[in-house]
Amino acid sequence: MKKFGWCLIFIISFTQFGLAQEAEVIDTTQVVDLTDVVITGQYSAQSVNKSLYHVEVISAEDIKNQAGNTVADVLNQNLNIQITPSADSGDSTVEMIGLDGAYVKVLVDNIPLVGDSGMGNNIDLTKINLDNVERIEIVKGAMGVDYGDNALAGVINIVTKKNIKTDWKISMMVQEETVGNEYDWYENSGVSKGKGRHIQALEVGKKINDNWYASVGLNRNDFQGFWGEKKGRKHFEQDGLRGYEWLPKEQWNANAILRYHSKNFSIFYKASYLFEEIHYYNPLLNPQLFPGGERTLYASDVDYYTSRWSHHLNIDAKLFDKIRYNGDFSYQTQERKFESYVYDVPARNEISRDDENVYLSTKTYYSRGTFSNFLNRKLFDFQVGYELDHANGFANNAATEFGFENQGNIDRELGTYAGFASAEINTHAGLSLRPGFRASFNNRFNPQYSFSLNSKFDLNRNSNLRAVIGTANRYPNFTELYTHVVDSNHDIRGDENLNPENGYSSSIQWNSRFKLGQIKWEANISTIYMNVDDRIELVNLNPTNATFKYLNIDEFQSWGLSTDHQFKWKQLNFRIGASLFGVSKSLYSYSYEVDDRIEDEFRYTFQSNMSINYTIPKWATTVSMYYKQTGKTTEYVLDTENSNTDQTVFRLAEREGFSMLDASIRKGFYKNRFEVTVGARNILDVTNLRNTAFSNTSDGHGGSDGTMNLFYGRSYFLKLNYKLEF
Repeated sequence: MKKFGWCLIFIISFTQFGLAQEAEVIDTTQVVDLTDVVITGQYSAQSVNKSLYHVEVISAEDIKNQAGNTVADVLNQNLNIQITPSADSGDSTVEMIGLDGAYVKVLVDNIPLVGDSGMGNNIDLTKINLDNVERIEIVKGAMGVDYGDNALAGVINIVTKKNIKTDWKISMMVQEETVGNEYDWYENSGVSKGKGRHIQALEVGKKINDNWYASVGLNRNDFQGFWGEKKGRKHFEQDGLRGYEWLPKEQWNANAILRYHSKNFSIFYKASYLFEEIHYYNPLLNPQLFPGGERTLYASDVDYYTSRWSHHLNIDAKLFDKIRYNGDFSYQTQERKFESYVYDVPARNEISRDDENVYLSTKTYYSRGTFSNFLNRKLFDFQVGYELDHANGFANNAATEFGFENQGNIDRELGTYAGFASAEINTHAGLSLRPGFRASFNNRFNPQYSFSLNSKFDLNRNSNLRAVIGTANRYPNFTELYTHVVDSNHDIRGDENLNPENGYSSSIQWNSRFKLGQIKWEANISTIYMNVDDRIELVNLNPTNATFKYLNIDEFQSWGLSTDHQFKWKQLNFRIGASLFGVSKSLYSYSYEVDDRIEDEFRYTFQSNMSINYTIPKWATTVSMYYKQTGKTTEYVLDTENSNTDQTVFRLAEREGFSMLDASIRKGFYKNRFEVTVGARNILDVTNLRNTAFSNTSDGHGGSDGTMNLFYGRSYFLKLNYKLEF
């Protein structure tokens, strides 16, 4: 099946190449651009076709067709991106081209988003809602020159809306969604708190005059949890079935924007706030006897709270009526708290509640500025810029990743200061070049340097070739530096002397497009290679007593080949893609006496995706389908059963492949002021996946022995949106 899929893709590719040449003779005056204007990695906003980076775009139309509410809802359809949710914590992690979220920089309007580990990395994408999002831009590969440390795997840039065409725009949305086959419209107080996913949103935008614009928005996303085999918070049998397989959580997102723009000057201020509440219901019940002989059962439950504030000021101005300055200034905070309480389950009331405890906190100050258009020439331009960020990280002894001697707290500051420059050279022969350099200085680590060279060559009017090579570094995060969990069962330590990781990537991408009558076609074929040195890993120093430490020992390589095609004919939009991606790590048998490196060969995973959107203008209706197939993945993991004091033993673990299929129908009424979307997610009903990595240990995703609880099955949704513009 895989061979057939690849044959089909490349037959389409080369057939398209021939048609492109033919179409060039028939219609050489037309250049087709099927995608939006992009800003990621550019001197100024420009079309995808002119960008020196290969930028993938998830449009506002795709977001509406999928009825996506968070960034995680829509990113999973992208090749070589995997969003992995956790049933236990309610958070999600992102993996891009084989590297986890620590190597992926998540930006909102070019500003790194604050997280537990600092700026832009290990961001939970379920905490970013899509109400005010115009598009999502993705660049894969090292972006160290443009976006600094930790952008080894690439960047995800979420671009928000900052203007409207009319004087007023009022948008109201309600969405009801099942969680698997579970749903309640209202709370049934005798059985449960409720079931399903309930979402409401309100956004008001006002064009004050030709120069001023303001908007405010509010979104509530209430996920009532997934019961599965569990029996909810009010179950009081001592059978381990109390609680939920996926924890209930409720999110509130609020945002406000004020923007002024004129011919040579624009400025906007944006404030956003997130509040998330997650409820943990302990399946273990403890009996309690009262003096009168009465008996009850109580549980030790926990409420977790996350709050995040983000303030962003952007200035875009022409200095001396020539030089373009674009400056961003941001202050962001994220704080995680919890409250433990004792709950009398049969009586359904709290016995006692502890004080609120702040266990993780991050505060960041950030600024980035660029100066360009010094010469105002199309053939040559250059850009210089600066980037400053200062992060304060705090963790107390209650944080699960940390355990401190003398029950102390950790409060540390990390500051990075960088300067970067690049030049853009365009020739009459169709060749464009952009060399770049960045120097980064950190208050804890030695200076780091990044280099890049982007090139683009126009083969003809309708096709071009891009080649990019770039480097980036990753600074050790809070966990890797300061972890100290030492007790009778664990010895896990960070290392304050860790060195930054260094990596580079190279990619080649061919793009071709043509128009023949009402037929439009765009094709991309790309390959990317990535190498990371001094990768930080948690190393088992002594399997006998479970002694672990973070060390710079690992090497990582990945290589992949991808192809993507978009076909448009009248109201039909069809997209198909495939990728074959391999990962290789250098593993170590690390003990007191043995230090041997194990060379891991490339292990490949096949992926394919497809989407179909068909619009019937007469009925104001769009029918959409999104499909993604992910093949099996393999990795070496520590074999805890066979490891001993003489040597650490690794075994090859496998996670089975799976396919995701989503579909929806979106219909407009009253000149599209009122819109109804109905659909289903995970139509193929994927739930637990066999994953032998967890056969010897408990699974952090809540699955049973040897399985991974990745999804909660097929769900259905109804979305109602009312938009008033005047």
